[in-house]
Amino acid sequence: MKKVVVTGGSGRLGQLVIQELLFHEYQVLSLDRARPSVNLCPSWIADLRCSGDLYQALTGAYGVVHLGAYQAPGLAPDAEVFSNNVTASYNVLKAAADLGVNKVVMASSTAAFGFIYALQRIVPEYLPLDEQHPPRPQDPYGLSKVVGEQIADSVALLHGDMTISSLRFPGVVFDFSYDSVRERWKDPGARANTSWAYIDGRDAANACRLAMEAEFAGHEVMIVAAPTSSMREPTVDLIEKYLGKDIPVKTANSGNWSGVSSAKAEKMLGFKARYGWENSLT
Repeated sequence: MKKVVVTGGSGRLGQLVIQELLFHEYQVLSLDRARPSVNLCPSWIADLRCSGDLYQALTGAYGVVHLGAYQAPGLAPDAEVFSNNVTASYNVLKAAADLGVNKVVMASSTAAFGFIYALQRIVPEYLPLDEQHPPRPQDPYGLSKVVGEQIADSVALLHGDMTISSLRFPGVVFDFSYDSVRERWKDPGARANTSWAYIDGRDAANACRLAMEAEFAGHEVMIVAAPTSSMREPTVDLIEKYLGKDIPVKTANSGNWSGVSSAKAEKMLGFKARYGWENSLT
């Protein structure tokens, strides 16, 4: 059985990723600063800012899924959010490279584009967003994700045989009844900064496994999201009402399409979203 280390394994996405990996017969070790609510696999209490923990955990590993981070600004002082996330990403990548762990999956975020937590309002150059859209984060969380991707670029230059996937997730839905999405319908404008994108936690976990099994060399940034928006209204109507009529739309799709494109992940990973609010709500 191939050993995979999951950082942030006690979190909600971490638990789903562990379940996904165990189902596909991987041996999993979880690292987190908090104990898991359910012991799905061996778990170590570890601080990712201490590289020694990582070197010990990654010894003999096939791959690592790095989820451990502050997941938004405001969860700690700005400097702590930024420094923790960047240091953890550097330590994970450095330890993996030094130990010959060639499969690394990094949880990035569409917050890297800069719209979700913008301190001063900005709008996209076009929609749906893709990996070519320039990142302009104003907040410590989004900035930490951009820097994490740059660290991955650097490591990939020195270790060309590594496969490093930075998966830019939008808001991850863990409420599988989707009642929380129904609440969002009451105020579509409140979600305009997210381009109305989301992903089901189970699909996010599946994408992490697919990235672990992907065959390419180097570092790739990929958006992973549901193909539809979290709203019922046509996305073009939402854009005109809440973002402005001058934003170019680069899709021929109609209806409630997502404001971010997963086309690259679909091509490189074989990713296809299996869950969405349309299956649960009417």
